[in-house]
Amino acid sequence: MITQVGYEIDSQGNIGNETRRIEDLQLRFILLMTIINTTIEDSEAKQRLSKQAVKTCHKESGIPMPELISLIKRMTKEVKEITDSIDKKMQEWEVA
Repeated sequence: MITQVGYEIDSQGNIGNETRRIEDLQLRFILLMTIINTTIEDSEAKQRLSKQAVKTCHKESGIPMPELISLIKRMTKEVKEITDSIDKKMQEWEVA
């Protein structure tokens, strides 16, 4: 690993400090989980891929499993709140 002025360049050419890289991994994890849950219809395949994503993210990032599970729960809650809000607005517009 080569170090330059507080930033690291890893073997894949990613530049950044450790904190930034973890945030990027969390973002990638969130996007992957979102894609899995919105594009795959088969619930068995969805569950299998989600478990694999959690295990892989834990292994690659070192983020504890409870933290990843908590992140999924927060994401799910936030998505539900956004969806409910959109549904409510759509109903209001239909009435008007």
